[in-house]
Amino acid sequence: MNNKIKLVKNLLEKRSARKKEGLFVIEGPHLVEEAGALVKFFFYCENLPLVKKLEENGSTGYKLSRKQFAELSQVEAPQGILAVVGELEYSLVDTIEKDKSLIIYCIGVQDPGNLGTIIRTADAFGATGIILSKGTVDLYNPKVARSTQGSLFHLPIVMVENDEETIGQLKEKEIKVIASNLSAEDNVFDIDLRGPVALLIGNEGSGLTKEVIKAADRSALIPMRGKAESLNASVAASVILYEILRQRLK
Repeated sequence: MNNKIKLVKNLLEKRSARKKEGLFVIEGPHLVEEAGALVKFFFYCENLPLVKKLEENGSTGYKLSRKQFAELSQVEAPQGILAVVGELEYSLVDTIEKDKSLIIYCIGVQDPGNLGTIIRTADAFGATGIILSKGTVDLYNPKVARSTQGSLFHLPIVMVENDEETIGQLKEKEIKVIASNLSAEDNVFDIDLRGPVALLIGNEGSGLTKEVIKAADRSALIPMRGKAESLNASVAASVILYEILRQRLK
């Protein structure tokens, strides 16, 4: 069991370990239940009904004292269970649905909470998939996983190496690529978003690069009347996602 504990600590602390092992850690009954068959093994300190369910499905559980569990936990109020889970495996094709694709493409989003919230919101508004650029925060960062509240298990999430090449592939599939851009001339509420759409969301500080904006079909801004210069990346994504849903429901 000590080797398992050591592995969990490495997975929690090091992106390189997660990448090497193809594993990541989730914590709390809700996330663990959402992971389902992806759970490789788990630790627990409370006799939760979920423990029996996981063991019946073939996962191995290891019981710890509350003190031992607290030493592994990364939350202020541990909920008694954490699990090691296999990474998700999807391709770009998995994110595309004919006539109704809604893809969120995060390019250089760095804050784990922002990325997790974007994934959760995309799930809520009916996105068909998420694309993450090479420079985006690690999907399997524990804070990202917690922020998704299980949504990372609900829709395909793909990591790509070359943004301009990927944008080209989306265009080939007749998906309209929209760049969220504070300097855009077009108002997002004036653009027809009812067809297949890929929404580009950039870095919290610098936004999208000129090259990426140029590669998109159109740029769009969210009109604001207050004194704030910009919106949080996850908030901006939420506003545009809601507008896409609103248009599609009409």
